[in-house]
Amino acid sequence: MNKVTKNVLIICGCVVVIGAGGTYFVQKSSAKPKTETATITYEVKKGDLSKTVTSSGNVEASNSVNLSFTGKSKVTKVLVNSGDQVQKGQLLAEMDATALQNALLSAQASYDSAVAKLKSLEAGTDASTIADQKSQVSQAKAALDSAESDLANAKKLTNPTYVQQQIDKAKTAVVNAQTKLDEAKQGTDQSQILFAQVALENAQNAYKQAASQQSGGQDSPQTSVAAAQSKVDSAKRAYDQAVTQLSNLQKGPEDSELAMSKANVAQAQANLSDAKANLEGAKIYAPFSGMISAVNIQAGEYPASDSTAVSMFSTEGNYKISASVDDTDITDVKVGQDVNITFDALTGVTLKGKVTSKAVLGEVQSSGLVTFPVTVEITPGQDNADKLIPGLSATIAIITDGKKDVLTVPDAAIKSFGGRKIVMVDSGGKTEQKEITTGLDDGASTEVVSGLTEGDKVSITMTTTSNSRTSSSSMMQGGFGGFGGFSGGQMQGNRDFNRTGTGGSMRQGNGTSGAGGGTGGGGK
Repeated sequence: MNKVTKNVLIICGCVVVIGAGGTYFVQKSSAKPKTETATITYEVKKGDLSKTVTSSGNVEASNSVNLSFTGKSKVTKVLVNSGDQVQKGQLLAEMDATALQNALLSAQASYDSAVAKLKSLEAGTDASTIADQKSQVSQAKAALDSAESDLANAKKLTNPTYVQQQIDKAKTAVVNAQTKLDEAKQGTDQSQILFAQVALENAQNAYKQAASQQSGGQDSPQTSVAAAQSKVDSAKRAYDQAVTQLSNLQKGPEDSELAMSKANVAQAQANLSDAKANLEGAKIYAPFSGMISAVNIQAGEYPASDSTAVSMFSTEGNYKISASVDDTDITDVKVGQDVNITFDALTGVTLKGKVTSKAVLGEVQSSGLVTFPVTVEITPGQDNADKLIPGLSATIAIITDGKKDVLTVPDAAIKSFGGRKIVMVDSGGKTEQKEITTGLDDGASTEVVSGLTEGDKVSITMTTTSNSRTSSSSMMQGGFGGFGGFSGGQMQGNRDFNRTGTGGSMRQGNGTSGAGGGTGGGGK
């Protein structure tokens, strides 16, 4: 916008303040009002126009993070302070890891044991183990056979006839042994004598035992049978267990046993992962290069695992601004559009940016107004970009439309009559009306598509009324018609800035011009 246009807008702004709709304001007084007329001439020139949607937000880093310990122990070192610049991978803080290391070793041992058992089940039983189990089955069978034999003998002793027969046999054996001893003594072979003596003693002992069974000198036959039966039952259980174990080894593990073993491995692996994470979480490292924004711990403390220990933001990526645009403007906003950005804390600094995202769904505010989140990325490498820090308040002007090197006139010079656009042109000292076709309106100046040429002079007429106490100004309407449309349009174009508070948007564009006729005719 050139200097002449700015001057015109300043003067016309005064007129807008004085009265909307092209009416004039007169301060009444006891003195007779005095009216003066002033005409401003504007030379039609080529210039650039742009239409913008404006909103506000705060500067944000490309990446920010809150870092926490995952282990539970005492903090031993805090190596940074708020405002420190750090590099990716730099150690920021750490805690005592002794207990965490021991927990990891225990978890590793449990995991290894579970894995070994699962592998053993999946591989099945080896041949040597099966052979050993077969040997145990044979031994158990021999023990059972012996116990059953003892039981059979015990049952025989309950028959008196059998017992008497045993006594008779034992008595005969004693007589025969005595005879052989006597015969051996007749000779000189001492070994024969010795063998005969031993055989006689054995026969005598057998006879005594048989006699004692008949006389009841030992346990009763029924007691012996009961004891023998108990031994048979015990031997039978041992044998059955050995046979079952051999069968299990030969057919492999049950599906349920394999499933349980796999579940144990999974649980052990989860415990091992937790232990590793806790040990790794005993140290906090910078995930990227940037600046420390907050430190919430001190050496000697025992922080909770979910509490933020250190906060930081990236200094490597581009800064961005998150803002909200009213639903009435969002259709004009497109990803990739250029943005001009100013900052409350950086006077005179304007940076460039791009719209990088636009929400598909709107958000309903408490006032009922619907806004759409929009993200703007600040173009890096610009002068003064190094002054940016997260949190700065910013105003964004999204350029939704624009034209370069086009004929322009101030909005205040254009009047509307039944859909026709009219300007007053100074031609050879005379003023005449010309109809024009307009294009883009940026809220202050309008593109002239046809009806004027570069160098034409359009006029804007004003009147000033005053008396001894006060004075006021108004647009001269006679023969110029409907100039009040400027004030209405200008006010319409600049309405509703930040209607919802922080994050609202303002539209700059065409105002609604009205028509008036005759002297003092008011615009809409």
